[in-house]
Amino acid sequence: MKGIPASFSPIQLHNRLNRPVWIGFKRAHRDKRELVFLCAGGEGDAQVSKNFETFAGQIVREFRLDPEQVDFVELRCNGEEQQWYRWHAQWVGSAPMECRAELVAGESGRRYLDQALNRSIEAA
Repeated sequence: MKGIPASFSPIQLHNRLNRPVWIGFKRAHRDKRELVFLCAGGEGDAQVSKNFETFAGQIVREFRLDPEQVDFVELRCNGEEQQWYRWHAQWVGSAPMECRAELVAGESGRRYLDQALNRSIEAA
């Protein structure tokens, strides 16, 4: 899986066309919230964007997560540049609707996500 940081574990999900795909995946707990990190790698940034509803629904069902207590965060890697996106959705049971991603532009937000990701690695 090219371009996915070593801190992520590969997970196979099915895209919106029901084809199996591999993406980077990591779960962490921070401030009484569950953080789910996703990364498609340098070659597949659009893969999460196009399939977020499908991926998020699968993850919530597979890990029996409460959607109201989960924050989905995507790491997009473009060479050395990394950008964080926080995903928002309206949940109907375990089905996400009206999904949209928001760039985490602030330094404190990026630092928070970096720390959450690094702490989960240290605990593993």
